[in-house]
Amino acid sequence: MSHSRVSSLYRALRGISPPGGPTLQGKASSFTSSSPQWSEAWRIQCALFLACYERMATISPIPLQRGWRLLAAFNTYLSFSETPPPPAPGKRLDINQAYTLLTYSGFLSPHSDPEIQRTQCPTCSMNYPILASKTPQSQGCPLCAINANLRRLASQAGTAARRLPAAGGE
Repeated sequence: MSHSRVSSLYRALRGISPPGGPTLQGKASSFTSSSPQWSEAWRIQCALFLACYERMATISPIPLQRGWRLLAAFNTYLSFSETPPPPAPGKRLDINQAYTLLTYSGFLSPHSDPEIQRTQCPTCSMNYPILASKTPQSQGCPLCAINANLRRLASQAGTAARRLPAAGGE
C-alpha cells in the first residue's frame, strides 16, 4: 500500500494523523536503559506493550498475521496505558516505536538473534525488557526501582517531618 493510503487508513481508524517520520529511537538500549533520557516508567511502558503483543499470539490456535497482531497489541496497550493516572507526555510508545521494539525483540524476524530479551523479576514477577548483550543482573527491574525510590522518598519525608518544630512551639 502507498504511504498516503496507510496514512488515510490510520486517520480513519484513530481519528488523528499518524505520527510522522522515522522512529525516535535508533538503538535497542533506548527501550531498556534507565538513564535521565529514558526513565523507569518508559521501560514499564515497553514491558507492557511486549506483554500485549505476546498475549495476542495466544488468542488463536493458528498463527496470526504479524501486522494485525501488531495493531491489536498496540490498541490493547493504549487502552491499558490510558487508565488514570495517564503517563506523562512522551512516556507512551507510538506505533513506530512499538514496531521498532518488536524488531529489536526478534518478534518480526524469528531467525535472528534478538538484541532485546525479557527477563522476569524474582521480586515482583514482572517481565521487562533487557539488552541481550548485558547480564540480566546488571539491568534491574524498573518497577522495583520505582518502588525503592518511593520508599526512599517516604523515609526522607518522615525524617524531615521529625526535624520540624511542632506547630505553635518555640
